[in-house]
Amino acid sequence: MPKFLSSFFLLMAIAAGMASPATVEVEGIVMPSRSVSLSLPVESIIREVKASEGAMVKKGQVLATLFSPVESLEKDRTAKQLELAQFLFSNSEKLRANAIISEEAARQKFIDCEIAKIEAMRAEAVLQDKTLCAPFDGYILRIHKEPGETVGRVDKIIDLVDLQTLHVDTFLEGEWIGKINPASQVFIDIPSLGLQRIPVQIGMIDPVVDPGSGLFRVRLILPNSDLSIRSGLPAKVYFQI
Repeated sequence: MPKFLSSFFLLMAIAAGMASPATVEVEGIVMPSRSVSLSLPVESIIREVKASEGAMVKKGQVLATLFSPVESLEKDRTAKQLELAQFLFSNSEKLRANAIISEEAARQKFIDCEIAKIEAMRAEAVLQDKTLCAPFDGYILRIHKEPGETVGRVDKIIDLVDLQTLHVDTFLEGEWIGKINPASQVFIDIPSLGLQRIPVQIGMIDPVVDPGSGLFRVRLILPNSDLSIRSGLPAKVYFQI
């Protein structure tokens, strides 16, 4: 056989052995990466709600406060006590340095100052228990309580969602569970927005197949820093296997 023909058949054999990757198409749904119902560990009356539904809030921003006049006065009282204790401690250090008072007396002023600090911190913590803050940047989805309403321990006050990073949850037949891994190439289409072939990363693969449905879940990570994509939209998901 001529050499060029043997080379040709060798290339044909290699090409036949290199099967093109299979594409598995499934349906998915776009979801927030985080969704929480915010509450407080105390029972009281809503004094003020400082956010509105649909508004974007920043991490640490105060969203609501409970009625807390006694706690506010206690915070002011302990702050003044701390101010006095710090003043007395500062003076005692000067007197000790000049041997006017004993080491023991100066030490007592130091301890008094430390106790005052703890009391001030405690008063602040009690007040914080009646202040609802955003745990992350996100959107206010629902407000469950209005000013004047009573809330019990862990009653839902505000629902908050994170849309800057989205999840796309999808379910695949069990036969693919060993063929998909975090390095697999995945693309999604969001037809309602006219978006096609968006590359996404695999964030999580369920380690087991649900025996009832024969399916396993795959969660995809979809960056959304410009907030152009909203949750709840259907998506088409393409896995390159």
